[in-house]
Amino acid sequence: MMGNKMRQRPLTLVIAMAVNMLLAIFPAPLLAQEFSVGKFHDLPNDISAFINPVKDLNDEGCALIKVIAASPDFAFSTPLGIAKRIDKTGEIWLYLPRGSKKITIKHASWGVLRDYLFPSKLESHKTYELTINEPKKKIIDIDTKPIVTTIRDTMVVTKIDTLVIKPVKPPVPLESDILATAGFGGKASYLNWGVLATIMKRHGAFIHVSSDFGKTGHIVASCSKTGLIDGVERYYSGIIRRKSFMATVGAIHRAGSRIAVFEGLGYSSNALAWQLAKSEGGDFVRNSFYSHKGLTAEAGIIIRFNRMAVSASVLTVKGSEWFASIGVGIRLSKK
Repeated sequence: MMGNKMRQRPLTLVIAMAVNMLLAIFPAPLLAQEFSVGKFHDLPNDISAFINPVKDLNDEGCALIKVIAASPDFAFSTPLGIAKRIDKTGEIWLYLPRGSKKITIKHASWGVLRDYLFPSKLESHKTYELTINEPKKKIIDIDTKPIVTTIRDTMVVTKIDTLVIKPVKPPVPLESDILATAGFGGKASYLNWGVLATIMKRHGAFIHVSSDFGKTGHIVASCSKTGLIDGVERYYSGIIRRKSFMATVGAIHRAGSRIAVFEGLGYSSNALAWQLAKSEGGDFVRNSFYSHKGLTAEAGIIIRFNRMAVSASVLTVKGSEWFASIGVGIRLSKK
């Protein structure tokens, strides 16, 4: 019996040494396993994407994915590209363009996870978390009595604490616009020049004043559309005078980062005067059909491009006369 044990011991040592040599020569086939994505979800209380913004090629804010992975050797790619990568302790920060729908994850030893689909398209200035389940190494036991050789791996668990910060609403800048405007309309085809000024945060106020800088002079009477005065036909010299003044004030509201809408009320006075012939005295009379004054309403939109602003609006005098106005000017803002 003692002789049998002595003969078995060299055989056991040879087997153990052969196994160790195989593990050293062929580690990848024995240990490699395909990694996977454990979970993907948004972090509503994480404002990292907002306080550390990164913009894509379209000058829009990126979404931030915090990849939780013990190994920093992962590589990533998306159809829309990756704006920026930052390697942190225990995680990788990826800034992806807004609207990204999927991501490919690669590792030199563990293979490729291609086109992992997000639950929904990524949003600007929003933070997400993606956890990668890395492959676990197998525990291989070589049990040949009376010598037992055991290979064990030690798994290191990293605990990541999340600091919850109350979301802070981004401050809205105080902005103002000054635009030169041109208006046209009315039954007498008035052409007005004016100024439109605004001041606002999310909401604000505007004032719009315009005029043709004309004068009608002294008016002695009023005539109809065809020139009749008290039903009597009169003769005219053909000289016409126009006078137009319009002023509106009201509220303006932010409808987007570059768009604002406004509406308001005011007063307008538009007059058209015809000169009587010398035989009729040569005085001026107001044509009542082409002349209106009273309450005025205005509604419009302002679109901003960097430091420039353009406007378009519609005005009406008591619903009887209608004017269109356009403007262009500069944008002032204080953040």
